Amino acid sequence: MTTACSSGGADPSSDETGILSVPLSTHGPSGAEYRLRDAVFEIRSEYDYYDDYAVGGLGPSGNTYTLSSEDDPSASSLSISVERGYYYVRLLPGWHMEKIESGAATAVEANLLSPATQWLYVNARSTSWIEYQFGIGDRALWFNGNLNIDVQVYEDPGQYYGNDDGAGGDSGLGGNGGFAGAPQGAGGA
Repeated sequence: MTTACSSGGADPSSDETGILSVPLSTHGPSGAEYRLRDAVFEIRSEYDYYDDYAVGGLGPSGNTYTLSSEDDPSASSLSISVERGYYYVRLLPGWHMEKIESGAATAVEANLLSPATQWLYVNARSTSWIEYQFGIGDRALWFNGNLNIDVQVYEDPGQYYGNDDGAGGDSGLGGNGGFAGAPQGAGGA
């Protein structure tokens, strides 16, 4: 496993490399600055169908890199030079979010809203960004919802089974269109 922060990975002067970048800080709609801390990103290259045929199977498959926010705690993003191709980026557990006010950092509760593992394609001679989404505040604020239980009543099997011609029809259940084995007048009819 190769560890890298702002540099490392593939040869950045190659025509077959691009830059994969992960932002670490951002501003919320209120203007407050937030910074991701203790974040470790595992980056894994995947088989590239086109590269396999284009360069005889010498594509980027099999490489794994690790980026850590703590390699440069003041960086606004982390970048690594990689060969062009598909990559999975996974944010490992253990991260936390800080709010920066007047130069001071305060830990805040935050919840990862996007998947921890994401994928992207890195083009040669360009920068590709991966984005994670976080919700600031208590987990219940972001993930709790209401469960409603509904009760429906059907007066004719044709309504339930799709033969809603108004005549009751033959529902394939035998008898007079009622439920097989149900006594006449069952269910308060």
